[in-house]
Amino acid sequence: MAAILFGAYPAAAADPLVAALDVEGNDHVVSEHILGVIRTAVGETLSREQLQSDVEAIYALGFFSFVDINLTSIGGGVGVTFIVRENPVVETVTFSGNEIYSDEALLKLVFTTPGNVFNRVFFRHDLDRIQEKYHKDGYVMVKIADVQVLDGNVTVQVVEPKVGNIIIQGNRKTKTNVIAREIKMQRGDPFNATILRHSINKLQNKGFFEDVNVGFEPGETPEETDIILTVIEQKTGKIGLSVSHGTESGWSGGLTYTDTNWKGLGHVGEVGFETGDNEQYWITYAEPYMDSKHYAWKVGLARRKWEDRYYYRRGVKQLRYDEELKNIYIGAGKKFGKDEKFSWFLTLDWRDIDAYNIREQVGVDDLTRGKIFSV
Repeated sequence: MAAILFGAYPAAAADPLVAALDVEGNDHVVSEHILGVIRTAVGETLSREQLQSDVEAIYALGFFSFVDINLTSIGGGVGVTFIVRENPVVETVTFSGNEIYSDEALLKLVFTTPGNVFNRVFFRHDLDRIQEKYHKDGYVMVKIADVQVLDGNVTVQVVEPKVGNIIIQGNRKTKTNVIAREIKMQRGDPFNATILRHSINKLQNKGFFEDVNVGFEPGETPEETDIILTVIEQKTGKIGLSVSHGTESGWSGGLTYTDTNWKGLGHVGEVGFETGDNEQYWITYAEPYMDSKHYAWKVGLARRKWEDRYYYRRGVKQLRYDEELKNIYIGAGKKFGKDEKFSWFLTLDWRDIDAYNIREQVGVDDLTRGKIFSV
């Protein structure tokens, strides 16, 4: 608080000169530091407007809870005494409501230390650094609710908003749990904008949705914030048609159907065929999502038949033959480790290859026939 008390000096006196400057009430902050911020000077005409500015300048130093002025007559001039009340000497700095970071972690950002006069300006910068750390790490809703200074004990109340209900709407095909599992936060977790942004990006990259919007509403308790996730779905089934011609293979064509969100489960299914000299049929089905609890998996089978294949050695055509391939595979995997940074995936692959109708033969020693099983 800053105020002016003109004391015994008569208000009607005309343009008195400043005869002396002094400070009272300061036990720790030296007078020279206080007087160094004022504009009023000895020998100059007293200005009540300037005195008010001086009081504000002293108060702005941050060391004082009260600043006043007392004016007294001194041999034809005026003695100006700045009366100050220092803030208490800091004994402790503690925090309440902080669960994300410990007191020790937050104290590393605080320059206000025990044994020094509490400075509200310096401490405001301390609080700014604390909020900057929270915001930098994604906790953008964290705020400093209150600061109490009592007998040198400084207590800072931190409010760390929690995730409330996660409400998903707009999904007609996609199962709610398929969307929810991509949101790497759950009710009761500290709200983190970085985690939420990464989760939304993953949802958008799935290819299931035209758009994903996020909104917020007050939660059931004051510290909770509900997340409202609105999705606009798009078609995930695609049909592919191919026609090709080769000088040796002739004409061929094929048809495929792929759905990257089969039945809204997030599974990828594909079935297709090609006809011509190179004839093949295949069907695959996979669950690409994995985490530390959820296995990703895939299964598929294919049959391929090629006519008039050629075997070359050192760039020279050795023989012509037909080949048939039967293939079945199955695989599974999951994530592990801290923050699920690592993953494994094991695939069992069985193939039965048969080369037949060999003609224009030069040598067949390097031509492989038989069954192949790989892991």
